[in-house]
Amino acid sequence: MSDLFNSRVKQARSHYPANARINQPAPYRQVKPANTQFAKAAPVRIFEYEISAGFTRLHYNPPLWLDLHPHDFRVTLHLESPCYATDLYGLDMVEAENLLKLAIADLPPSINDSPDCPDGTTEQLCLYFAKIQFPDPEIRIKTVKVYECPERATILRLF
Repeated sequence: MSDLFNSRVKQARSHYPANARINQPAPYRQVKPANTQFAKAAPVRIFEYEISAGFTRLHYNPPLWLDLHPHDFRVTLHLESPCYATDLYGLDMVEAENLLKLAIADLPPSINDSPDCPDGTTEQLCLYFAKIQFPDPEIRIKTVKVYECPERATILRLF
């Protein structure tokens, strides 16, 4: 893992004891006693999760709309992860939410100043948030929803 990625993981896992912040596998994986009879009999369950966060940024949509104006955006990630018999849970929602907030914090005051969103569109924001990397490789982003206002959402389905 890169130093930047490790730094993000530490920040996202700040709610864990210090010795569990960089663990691989994720700290919540393989924490229950491994009763081999139970583990073999227990099915792997796939759970879905949603995390969401709001943020205010400026944007415009050239060449049609050139007026720089603010929106109270909201982004929702629909995630999927297996939960094995020895896992505490399928994913740590606090960690996932922290990673989402770190991605939001990386956006400049004007979305158009981000190299990922030069046109300032919600489509580009969906693609930007779809690139969030989770330290647990079993977590998958299923959909990204970006709301420009409560009544309008752009949805990117990844699978």
